[in-house]
Amino acid sequence: MIPDIRRWVHQSNHEAMTFHMAQALTGHGCFQHYLWKRRRADDPHCMHCDEPDDTAEHTLFNCPFWAEDRREMEQCVGRPLQPNDVPDIILGPEQELLPDAASRRRRIEAMAEGLRLAFGRMVEAILGRKEDAERVRQARLF
Repeated sequence: MIPDIRRWVHQSNHEAMTFHMAQALTGHGCFQHYLWKRRRADDPHCMHCDEPDDTAEHTLFNCPFWAEDRREMEQCVGRPLQPNDVPDIILGPEQELLPDAASRRRRIEAMAEGLRLAFGRMVEAILGRKEDAERVRQARLF
C-alpha cells in the first residue's frame, strides 16, 4: 500500500508504526490469504463474507463485516476509503504540495494527523478483532 518507498523513508513518522499497522501494510497477519499460503488455513476465503480471497485490502476496504469499523474513516474522507488513499493518510500530504502560508500549512498538517490517527484506530480495531476470531478458529482445529 506504499507505492513510493522513498517517500515512506523520508516523510514517515516511524514511531507511529504499530504491529497491526505493519501487518496491514504488508498483508502479513491473520488474513486467510496469508495463512493459506503458510499452510495455516485450508483456503484463502474470507471467514466473514463470500469473498474468495481474504487479503489485507479486502479486510480493510471491502469486507462488509468490518463496515462499522470503517465508518469514522469514511466520514473523515467523505467517501468510501480506497487503498490508494493510504500513502497520503499515513504520510500526510507531500511537502511540495503544501501551500506556503504557515497558518494554512499547520491546518493541513493537523488535518493529516487527524486522518492518520483515525486510520490507526480503524486498523487496530479491525485487526485486533480479526486476530481474536482467528485464535478461536485455530483453537477449534487443535
